[in-house]
Parts: sequence; structure tokens; C-alpha cells
Amino acid sequence: MAHCTPAADYHHRSMEDEFEVVCPYCGESVTIYVEPDVHGSLVQDCEVCCNPIALEVRRDRDGDPEVRAERAD
Repeated sequence: MAHCTPAADYHHRSMEDEFEVVCPYCGESVTIYVEPDVHGSLVQDCEVCCNPIALEVRRDRDGDPEVRAERAD
């Protein structure tokens, strides 16, 4: 399971947060967007290889997200 950190070119968005994750299939860094009210599991396709990435979004007490990525197959 890969752990994600805010993207290097992170900038705050009013409706969503931007994170950089490493695709567990092709190893490329891809940017994902997580809206402030999102938590739990979701699947997003890799922008590079189109394989499904399973994302787990958890939030701390302050509402800051922690995003983990793994293969969805």
C-alpha cells in the first residue's frame, strides 16, 4: 500500500484538495483530487496507464486527509 503526501505543487482549493500518489501498477506519479467532505474508499483510474487505483481517505481531528493508494484488482 502506498502512502500519499500533498503534491509538491500543492495549492489550496476551495472545493477539493490535491494529492500526488504513485500508481501501484505503472509507478508513475499522478495527481488526485479529494473534496473536503470525502472519506472512506473510492477507486480512480490512473491518468497514465488507466488501471484502477483503490484509494483510502481518512481524516484526522482537524479534517486533514491522509490518502493511501493500492491496486484495485
